[in-house]
Amino acid sequence: MRTPETTEPPAPHWSYGFLIPHDPRAASVVRAALRALLRATRLGCVADTVELLASELVANAYRHSPADAYVSVERTPQTLTVSVWDHGPGTPASSEARQPSDDAESGRGLGIVEACADEWGVREYPYGKAVWFSVVPKEEA
Repeated sequence: MRTPETTEPPAPHWSYGFLIPHDPRAASVVRAALRALLRATRLGCVADTVELLASELVANAYRHSPADAYVSVERTPQTLTVSVWDHGPGTPASSEARQPSDDAESGRGLGIVEACADEWGVREYPYGKAVWFSVVPKEEA
């Protein structure tokens, strides 16, 4: 399906959500959905960063939670925030506690989020957590 072309600017505040099955392909599906969403809302300028960071969070949700996850994307006039909810126990370790060895094949995802996002954090809930990040986009014309 093709996204309709429009000359109207997107609304200053909107949100979308995706239920993500516990599936190893989930990160790939989320990247494609985010790229289409950001292009359609004229935020392609942050698509690479948002795809990378969301992919890291979705991969972590798959690795550390036995159930489906939920991804939400919220646009305010100032920021774009992506949250990934999962049912995994505990919260991610701080960057000081996360020091993977040089030859480790994993363990760097939240460091990438920390380095590339304008803000990020974790919200704990009774049956899981939400890891989120925000970026401040420069609007595309």
